[in-house]
Amino acid sequence: MTARIVSLLVCVSLLSACSHEDPNSPVYKRKQVFKQMLHTSQDMRDMLRGESDWKADKFEADAAQLQTLAHQPWQWFAELGKDEGKTAAKAGTINLNRADFDRDARNLQDATDQLKQKAATRDPAQIRPAFDAVENRCTECHKQFRDF
Repeated sequence: MTARIVSLLVCVSLLSACSHEDPNSPVYKRKQVFKQMLHTSQDMRDMLRGESDWKADKFEADAAQLQTLAHQPWQWFAELGKDEGKTAAKAGTINLNRADFDRDARNLQDATDQLKQKAATRDPAQIRPAFDAVENRCTECHKQFRDF
């Protein structure tokens, strides 16, 4: 009986391992960066909307982190179609419109650079337009290159 339970547990473990993405895959790596970006920007958005307390130090640190993150995921968008794993990228659109995709990536990086500069003012009124610009860059890219 014990051998059957052990065998069952081993099978369940192996099957569950098959359902996870390879942490070394480009899709997994870029997803992790985008998840960090989303989490960081959500904290910032909550502060700007008054849904959480304004903490200038935290906002400034988050802006710096978002700037760093905004420069990372693009290296893992080589040739789509060769990706292994589930991706939300529209099939073929990045390869066909690579110049637009690269431009959108640079625009996001520029927007996060501006946000970091504005965050140093610690003035939500000056920061809000820069934060909105970052969100707009994300939205523009998603409309063209991401399946929802």
